[in-house]
Amino acid sequence: STPEVLAEYSAQVARLGFEHNILEGFWSRWTDDQIRELVRSSKEKNVGIWFWKHSKSLIDTKERQAFFKRCHDLGIAGVKLDFFDHEHKEVVDLYHTILKEAAENKLLVDFHGSNKPTGESRTWPNELTRESVRGMESRNVPDKAVHNTTIPFTRWLAGHAEYTPVHFGERKANTSIAHQIASAAILSAPLLTYAAHPQKLLSSPAVEMIKSIPSTWDETIVLPPSEIGEVAVLARRKGSTWFLAVMNGSKATVVNVPLKFLGTGNYQSLLVSDKPGDVNSINVENNSHSRSGSISIQVGAGSGYIARFSK
Repeated sequence: STPEVLAEYSAQVARLGFEHNILEGFWSRWTDDQIRELVRSSKEKNVGIWFWKHSKSLIDTKERQAFFKRCHDLGIAGVKLDFFDHEHKEVVDLYHTILKEAAENKLLVDFHGSNKPTGESRTWPNELTRESVRGMESRNVPDKAVHNTTIPFTRWLAGHAEYTPVHFGERKANTSIAHQIASAAILSAPLLTYAAHPQKLLSSPAVEMIKSIPSTWDETIVLPPSEIGEVAVLARRKGSTWFLAVMNGSKATVVNVPLKFLGTGNYQSLLVSDKPGDVNSINVENNSHSRSGSISIQVGAGSGYIARFSK
């Protein structure tokens, strides 16, 4: 990829209302002037640029500190650091050293290929997320429907995870489009990295919904229909806006959800569901709801649903 291609990515990212554009290792072939221009043009659109880096180059103190200083001087917003791969003491110590030195250079951090979080972000809030999950990158999870309805109640208990949700191609395996969109609201993290190409998101009939899904939440309620490995049903609030997200496993079912979690008064609702019998097409509709009502959702195998309720 070239700086020009990534500048267009940043423009698409901005149209989605997203805040970050994460560059893989190809950035290392560019000059500082090319990088500065991409950072400048992206910043004009309120998009920050992140760099990917292999952890092996961060073991040496001088090399690591020079990299962080260069990122700071170039105006880089954050670093995605990869391939830690084990939990030896020297690696765990390296996490803390990286977070300290990154903070000194005003850099946000995403640990990829890493162990699960154990509370480091409470000391170093510049750690936004860690991968430490078999996410969308993994090709050898053919039953993503069951996998996705298990990990919200297992892995996510340990803390943030970078699943890289939402994909509309073959990687979605036995899940539907609505399931994939709902995954952004369920498999979330402070740094919510979408798997789909930004143009695919912009072209989706559900683009308004995608644009509005937060990466952090003020309140989360796991609703009674949820069963580990079978169906995940979450109500989540950001400010005064509520989202209802459903990811279904391998068996078709009907999910009945009373809307008692809503506040008083009427809410305008945006609803995204799968077209019956078609995992690659969705229905998008507008309606109104209140806390006295309920929603009955028919979800097929691997299907999903997401609704937004706003005043």
